Amino acid sequence: MESIPFLINDDTTGQSLKPIGSIKGIKDETWLQGLLRQHPGILPVAQIEPVFSPLVPIGREVTTETGAIDNLFISHRGYLVLVETKLWQNPEAKREVLAQAIDYGSSLSKWSYERLNNVVKDYTHRFENKEMSLVEWVEQSLGPVDDDRLFFEETVSKNLRLGRFLTLIVGDRIRDSLKDMLNYVNKYPHLAMDVALVELRCYRWNQGEEWPLLVVPSIVARTEIVERSVVQVNVQLDGSYQVDVEQVKKGEESHKKVSLTEEAYWELLKERNPESYDDVHELIERYRQKLGVTIDTSEAAIVTRFNIQDSGQQATLFFVDKNGLLSVWPDTIGSQLAKAGLDNHLVDNYGKNIRTILHSQIKRQLAILINKVNLNEFNREVDNFIVQIEQAESVTD
Repeated sequence: MESIPFLINDDTTGQSLKPIGSIKGIKDETWLQGLLRQHPGILPVAQIEPVFSPLVPIGREVTTETGAIDNLFISHRGYLVLVETKLWQNPEAKREVLAQAIDYGSSLSKWSYERLNNVVKDYTHRFENKEMSLVEWVEQSLGPVDDDRLFFEETVSKNLRLGRFLTLIVGDRIRDSLKDMLNYVNKYPHLAMDVALVELRCYRWNQGEEWPLLVVPSIVARTEIVERSVVQVNVQLDGSYQVDVEQVKKGEESHKKVSLTEEAYWELLKERNPESYDDVHELIERYRQKLGVTIDTSEAAIVTRFNIQDSGQQATLFFVDKNGLLSVWPDTIGSQLAKAGLDNHLVDNYGKNIRTILHSQIKRQLAILINKVNLNEFNREVDNFIVQIEQAESVTD
């Protein structure tokens, strides 16, 4: 059963918003394509992967070897988003829609940076009345790209070559038959493409008036990795070899899966501070294996958090930014412990010892470049703090 949005006044009076039928809401696919071009923020891409947000439109009806992509976008980080629009009344909104969208991604993975750049020049000439290159258009829309233009171009080229795209099928209603067909993406194992189905529900803002509309986007389905193959080649002394292939089912080692956002972090770290890369990677992988620890990545940093037992809260143990700066925020950890019902003074010794290890005099944020840290001492202190959290009793009991 679907929930209904309400428009409420400060005196608690209000009304429910009436959903609009698909034919009367979104006029047609051309109208929808124009809407998304002008308002790419409607697409809930950040919920799928932060690296895909924010978006800049770079193409309409983009010709490929397998057909025309309805809308083409790129993020500030250089990750492409392909959009295929289909409305409920369109009889083709079934299997061929998904196959078509995947085919577009397969074609795009064969493109060069130069070809994509030419598409953007045509787009900006048509819609902005000024021909601009891809990086010029992105920077005009969202500001300077990360690191430098050359790194942005290299990232885009790599994403094209590897097929690291997000493909969205967007409509006013998504048919159930389409939701069951996302495994079609496995036909293209060389692509790192993710596919999602996005539904845009329309509601009348004012009763009795056709406009304006409230448009509510939602992700109704997306692809998931069902299984992967581990290939091991054993070479013998006589030069012969044996190849073993093992299927790893969904759920096994799932905590080791690396998102595109995390991949982007590692690439940027290697560009900005290559001498710290191995230290950061070793540190993060060490804690990725620990029970109760989660690794989260944003555009700015990779964060290590510990799940506090029986509370639903997390303690942020430490984070490393894209420049290789290792940081700990004792005050933040204290607040997180308090929310979990634990004594926030647990963090006092942790903060004191970490300050010594990081040679930091700053009280609030303890930070230093990771290649200047004795990681053995740091790991021991973090491990001890995790044990203290596990053994702590709630002060609210």
